[in-house]
Amino acid sequence: MANPASAPSLIHWSRPFLALLLAAGLAGCSSYGKIDYRQINSGYDPEQGRWIPYQKGIHADVTGNPFAMSQKDFNQLVAEAIQPNGYVPVDRGPRVRLAFNETGGTGDYICQNSGDKDSTKMGRGGDSKIRVSAAYCQGNDAVTYATGSITDVSGPDDPQFKAFLRNLTVFLFPTPESNGDVNCSNGMRC
Repeated sequence: MANPASAPSLIHWSRPFLALLLAAGLAGCSSYGKIDYRQINSGYDPEQGRWIPYQKGIHADVTGNPFAMSQKDFNQLVAEAIQPNGYVPVDRGPRVRLAFNETGGTGDYICQNSGDKDSTKMGRGGDSKIRVSAAYCQGNDAVTYATGSITDVSGPDDPQFKAFLRNLTVFLFPTPESNGDVNCSNGMRC
């Protein structure tokens, strides 16, 4: 049994440690961006869809470019970042559409406006925030749709930026357990 006389000393030391641990945990969560919204449409089958971001190469369809690099190179970087470990980008297969700093629109809008038609209105916003709208598309229809953002990215090769893109992609394929929360608007997990 603990010595009651030592209890105040233990509490005195544990409070700063817990505060530091909490601050480090919160900083770690925020460094990989924030997912603001997810919509799951009726065509999504969570029993099959949940495995896609882990067991298949994914076709990345990209619009916009928040960095001073060629669109082709940026598209390749994004395509590689969203893949499961051990997979390479594919030209056919599950299509994830990512629109950088796209304003407005729905998942269907994102799926229907594929390719880099007008990259001049996209890119990095006036602040340091990079906004991304993403959709898992079947044809021109969004099966799932999510929006998110990340700040303080040092460049296109920033590991936090790549982790955010991967997290956003995985978030498009919810498990059956999370499917009950069809439209959510909180942090990384709905």
